[in-house]
Parts: sequence; C-alpha cells; structure tokens
Amino acid sequence: MSLTQVEAGTLSESQSTPVEWQRKHVLLLFASLATIYIILAVVRILGRPLDGSQHFIYLADGWLHGHLYLHNIPPDTQDYTLHNGHWYVAFPPLPAVLLLPIVAIFHLSHQAVISLIFSLGIGILNIWLMLGVLKRLARRHLPGLTFAAAAWLTVLFALGTEHLFATMQGNVWYTAHVVATTFLLLYTGETLDKRRPVLAGLYLGLAALSRSTTLFTFPFFVLLAIGAFFVNRQSHGSAEGNSPLPGSAGLRPQVSPVSPLLGWGGGEKRPLHLFLFFTVLGTFIAAMLLYNQARFGSPLDFGYNTMNVNLFVRGNLHTYGQFNWHFISTNFLYMLLEPPYIVSHAPYLTFNPLGTGIFWTTPAFLLAFLAFRYRERRWLAASLLTTCLLPMALLLFYFNTGWYQFGYRFVLDFLPFALLLAALGMRAKPGWWEKVLIVLSVAINIWGFVVFTFFHP
Repeated sequence: MSLTQVEAGTLSESQSTPVEWQRKHVLLLFASLATIYIILAVVRILGRPLDGSQHFIYLADGWLHGHLYLHNIPPDTQDYTLHNGHWYVAFPPLPAVLLLPIVAIFHLSHQAVISLIFSLGIGILNIWLMLGVLKRLARRHLPGLTFAAAAWLTVLFALGTEHLFATMQGNVWYTAHVVATTFLLLYTGETLDKRRPVLAGLYLGLAALSRSTTLFTFPFFVLLAIGAFFVNRQSHGSAEGNSPLPGSAGLRPQVSPVSPLLGWGGGEKRPLHLFLFFTVLGTFIAAMLLYNQARFGSPLDFGYNTMNVNLFVRGNLHTYGQFNWHFISTNFLYMLLEPPYIVSHAPYLTFNPLGTGIFWTTPAFLLAFLAFRYRERRWLAASLLTTCLLPMALLLFYFNTGWYQFGYRFVLDFLPFALLLAALGMRAKPGWWEKVLIVLSVAINIWGFVVFTFFHP
C-alpha cells in the first residue's frame, strides 16, 4: 500500500499498530514523564508562592450559591468584570464546571493548592492523550512513524513546549490553556482516526468553552473532510475507467459500515458530516451567547471590554478595543521574534515576561518548515498549517501579548497542530540534528520554568 493511500485515510480500522508500539514501552514513557511533572510541581510549590488568581474556583462557588456572579469577592479583583453591582468571571467557564465537585467539598479553602493539583492532573492526562494522537497518526497517516520517533515527540510536547510551564502555574489563565489542550487533543485524535463529526464537534466545542481562540482550529476537520471527499471521487473515477487526477494512482475508496452520524461513511456523506460537525459546534457557540445574555444582558457582551485589567494594558483596551490593527506589530514581535536575553548576573539567561518567540522557546518547531517535503503528506500538512495560522492571525490583533509569562502562552491554542507539523517534518528515524532541536527545546523550557520560579523576571 502506498503512502498516498495512507494519507487519504484509506487504511482499514482493523490495521494493526506497528510492533514498536508495545504497551510496556508506552506505559514506561508515560510514567516517566508523569513523574517528572510531579517532581517539578513539588519544586514549584517550594520555590515560589502559589498564585492567588483562582477565578474559576470563585465562579464555581458562585454557581453553588445559585447565581452566575461571585458570591464571595476575592481580595484582588484584577481580571474580574463588574456589572450591575456584581463581579463576574468573563473567561469561558468550562474549567469552573470541572472544578465544581472539588469546590463543593472544599469551598474556598486551599484554593491555590487545589488549582495546581487540578492543573497537574490535567497536564499529565494531556501527555497520555498526546501519545494517543501520535499512535493514530502512525496508524492512519504515517505508518513509518516508529515508537522511538513518537517518544521523542511526546517528550517534546511534555517538556519542550509551553505546556510544561502552563501546567505548573495553577492560575486562571494557564488552567484555561491546559484544559483547552485536553479537548484539542481529543479533537485532533478523533479527526485523524475515526473522524466522527459529532464527537469532533463536541471536543472542539468543549475546547472553545475553555479558550475561545481554539474555535478557529475548525479547519482541521473541514480540510481533511474535503480531502477525503476528493480522494474518494478520484478513486471511483479510476475504478470506472476514467483518468484519475495526477498522483492518485493506487487510491481506493474507503468503505465503512459506520453510520453517517458517527463516521465518515461513503463519499456522498461528506456534506452531511460537515453539517453535523458545524451543528454541534454551533450549539456550543449558542450556549456561550446565551451565557453572555444571562450575565451581561447581551449575547455579544463577553465581559472583556469592561474587565478590571491591569493598568499596563488598560489604556490599550479602552482606546483600541479587544482586537485592533494597532496591536499587530507588538504581537508579531513577542509571538515570533523576541529572543532570550543574556545578563551579567544570575540567572544569566533570562526572558522578557511579555513574551519570547515560539521558535526560541521551542526550536524543534523549525521542523515544521520541512512538513511539505513529502508529496503524499502535503494535504495533511496544509490542513495542519491552516489550522495553526488562523488562530495565530486572530491573536495578532489581540490587545495584549499574554501578560506575565514564559514564552508565548497563546501557542497553546494551536499547540497539537504545530507539533504534528513538526512530526511531518521529521524523518522516520530521527537524526542527530532533529534530536538536538528537541533537546534544546526541553532544556530551554525547563530553564524557563527555573527562571520564573526562582528569579521572577
């Protein structure tokens, strides 16, 4: 079977996983990375006071008292929204939903520790989900992806990206990112493998209820659906004696007994799948708009424009609004260009807390530039690239760069897709320079964690 067949998703559901993917190896890798996360979380607790920004715990507490606003007012009201005499949490509410059972038990006690443990648990879960995404990538699209290569990529995700720093913070902004990443990974895995539109829409909708920007990763499902549709038409035309399109030799239609509601089915079902996907996604958007109506009296009022933001960014927000052309140059700088800094005193290598370019903090993302070198992978690569660029474009207009942070935290809004682009750029057996890029990524992210934990840039 050719690689083109694999790219088209024509492998049967029963295809076996590559022999290198033995369960004991997967569990050993996962346990090792989970242990490192737990150790770093202990270091985080010992090295620096935990953040008191526990908006989601206060929001869950308000719900438990029967209203959408806060029942108890926190000591610091930064990044809360005052409306009609009540304080609200403007951020999308899914993390508060997940915290409800814990808050019902502990109420407002031990907030910082609970939030960090919650973030740590979700972050460790994300490592497992990343392994699952890579396994699906190997089974359906890259049969040459060995477990060794997937292990390097999983280490990159866990220790060489902003996911590490975000998991160790346990405050409102980073908890939202970590939870959103969970559902982005579920969405990615579903789209790579069984491609059930209802589940894909469900996972992406839940991600958007944690970080609204993730909604703009919808092209991944759409583009793979379109690609599968045209491949199916090509293969049928070839079977009937028509001349197939260039590069379609060896393709065959996928035959699936799965119902249109749950899987791709035949080529004629693709429009229905897209309809189902957007219907489910639209349901989540409608729910968020109704939530806005209930809180602020308008479905389009998300509570950001009247948020009690820090003085440093308040002027920009009130002058230009939440999104504006004015912010493009600043966001471009901190998203892509801003380097680390060498200083003459400890820690010697430090970072601008307004942001550091994503290729500086994760040099392995440079592998993404090689994702298009294999012809049979180009549609998948184009789908992944588009999925990264759309939220990036939106973030360029945003009124702040992510505030106090290591790296550029908004990369988490499209991190799984950026990492898969890097995976497409890797060779089946990673060479020394690919491993060097991953090791550099791990080193700089762990150093960034140390710098922000002990030296407070």
